Amino acid sequence: MRIARPDSSEYDNIQRFLEDVYGHAFNYFSSCYPRVWKKQYADFTNIFVLKDRGKIVSLVRIFPLETVQDGINMNLAGIGAVSTDYRCRGKGYMTELLHYSFKEMERQEFPLSVLGGDRHRYGNFGYENGGRVVDVTVSARGLKNRGMKSVDTRRCGDCDRKNLARMMKVYNSLRYRTERTIDEFQEICRRLGTAVYYAGEGDRFAYVAVNATEIRDGSRRILEFAGSDETAMGILMHLGERFGFTSFSLSFPEFHEIPEDILTSASSWNVYSAMMIKIISLKDTLRQFSKQRDFSFPDGEEITLTIRNKESAVISKKSGVLRIHGGRGRNEAAMNETEMVRLLFGISFRAPAGTEKTTLQLLKTFLPFNLYLGHLDHI
Repeated sequence: MRIARPDSSEYDNIQRFLEDVYGHAFNYFSSCYPRVWKKQYADFTNIFVLKDRGKIVSLVRIFPLETVQDGINMNLAGIGAVSTDYRCRGKGYMTELLHYSFKEMERQEFPLSVLGGDRHRYGNFGYENGGRVVDVTVSARGLKNRGMKSVDTRRCGDCDRKNLARMMKVYNSLRYRTERTIDEFQEICRRLGTAVYYAGEGDRFAYVAVNATEIRDGSRRILEFAGSDETAMGILMHLGERFGFTSFSLSFPEFHEIPEDILTSASSWNVYSAMMIKIISLKDTLRQFSKQRDFSFPDGEEITLTIRNKESAVISKKSGVLRIHGGRGRNEAAMNETEMVRLLFGISFRAPAGTEKTTLQLLKTFLPFNLYLGHLDHI
């Protein structure tokens, strides 16, 4: 069988195939993920399929993600819709499609690929858990004790362009985000399972996107918020009073990104891996993250990072000038693909056993990096 790229005429066939493989309801993907799966937004050039007698039997899709990571623009290759007809499993179809997609990611010059999934399934392809999410639970009681007051709140379903533009403005002030158009923001407001509320004017404007599916214990997942922290907490107070919600879960990329009022009101928090990550280009990954504000590397030093049987990159600094290039140099740290992901993107610093002391100290000066995608940007 030959790997093919379907065109828009096969949209309905793709939807029915995915619904059958995953056991989802009719039009599930376009309803829950409209930004990427509505027909007008579907990127058919990055959908790859295998067919048997004209019918799709296996499919994978690359989702290009234009993100901002700690203020630095960074394009990522999301992987999703990984699917094989249950009658055709065990024939190596998905392995073939994934390896093909990795070559496409290299061609399109993505430094990293991300997905959600089981590490035992995807570890063989070089993916490993990485990135950090700080998940904070805030109770209605904690907000009240902090002196938070309910604010006049409105629901955004069919928002006018003025209010969508206000949301876009405060969203674009976040240091971790994806690039969105105003039409994509509208899709989020209409998305199945999501309710968006807003309040305030000027510098006191904020919006909150809430998981709107039924949860019986009185808690709610906040999928996203931006704008005035005080107003956002006032929206939570309003939702608590109106619907009887007793607690809210909010996610952040770093502890220092958590507003003081939220941290003080928190009843608990935990840190966990955000996603699974595969390094497509080690050199380009290091170049991208070296642009972040907290990146630090000592002057006059050099270190080599090597993914065995794949790639090496050298970081050096001389007279204040940082240089990152391919090849091998001094103080080498060599490991396999998944070990490199753990080193670069682990929740905490972890180098492979046996790493030489000087190399270990150099690695600790700039690692680990963080990679973060908000709940509304997961595919």
